[in-house]
Amino acid sequence: IKGEINLIKISNKLKKATAFNPTKKSHSMEIYDMCKKIADNKITLPLYQRDVSWTLKKAKDLLDYQLFGKAPVSPISINEINDGNPVPQISFIDRELVDDSQILNAHLSVVDGQQRLTTNFKAFTNHPDFANLVLDVSKAKFLIIEAAPTENQIPVGILLNQDDSLLEEYLEKKGLISYLYASLVKVRSKIHSYNYTINIAEDLSEKEQIEWFGILNNAGSRVTTVQMAFSKLKVHNLDISKDYTR
Repeated sequence: IKGEINLIKISNKLKKATAFNPTKKSHSMEIYDMCKKIADNKITLPLYQRDVSWTLKKAKDLLDYQLFGKAPVSPISINEINDGNPVPQISFIDRELVDDSQILNAHLSVVDGQQRLTTNFKAFTNHPDFANLVLDVSKAKFLIIEAAPTENQIPVGILLNQDDSLLEEYLEKKGLISYLYASLVKVRSKIHSYNYTINIAEDLSEKEQIEWFGILNNAGSRVTTVQMAFSKLKVHNLDISKDYTR
């Protein structure tokens, strides 16, 4: 009938969605603090995450951007585990299963950002993968070298190591401490105190995490279902080699 008003039922799902704003939980965290948490297994990876795929050049480019870039690196996306743990967790680098006793309230599980965090953590721990990655103070950029570093080239694993005494010892041994120490301490301080924005979601299921990851990565390379399936076999003590996965 003309002029009649039909009653429209509004879904409770819509009401709940408008009452909750996930961006209010976003905060920042320094690279140094993130690396310490990774070392202590306070930041881990969900089992479905594939292995590290970045080349050494990509890692170099990230370090260059963190030192010289004029805009911040894109945020890290993390699932905060409070009520149980539906997705088993693994450690960075060696991808060992993390015991459930280590997954306490407010545990941080990385949904998106593994490659960036791994790059910084490898520098933080002087990982062998970074043996040929240096900061060239004369050219003002990070370089991949094939021979021993020259006097103006400082290995990344020494420069950004968690132990600040390693840099001093290295420069003393090379007779360079009076020339380079002050400048390199500033570089080290900038990168260690570099802030990443952390976007937090709470207690996502595996399906919700994968959906979130897919939305974040629509413009880039996608992790295939097969890769995720291979990664999840770790819980059954079957570890697919990196070459075979690729």
